[in-house]
Amino acid sequence: MLGILAGCPAWGAATATNLLSPKAGIFSMSLIPQFVPHGAPVFRTTLLLTAVDVLELALWYWIVTTTAAALGERVRRPSFRRRMEQVSGVAFLGFAANLLLAERA
Repeated sequence: MLGILAGCPAWGAATATNLLSPKAGIFSMSLIPQFVPHGAPVFRTTLLLTAVDVLELALWYWIVTTTAAALGERVRRPSFRRRMEQVSGVAFLGFAANLLLAERA
């Protein structure tokens, strides 16, 4: 899977951004220790919490990308674009009517 993603310019840009941004590491270093129970082995507990965080993020990003791909296919359909133009036209007519009636009041 990484071989497929490595050829994608967006993958490289996202990876470089995450590795060069210290915010994620600082956030994790300040947040995760708060959840280590008193008396628990710090290193193992921190690794466990980090693994849970990574799995959660991977699941979340998988859900977002899958949904975006499905919606992207729907948005590219000519019927969807035509319907969106109709909805936008009705909305603009509503705004114009509101402006017209607001000036008279």
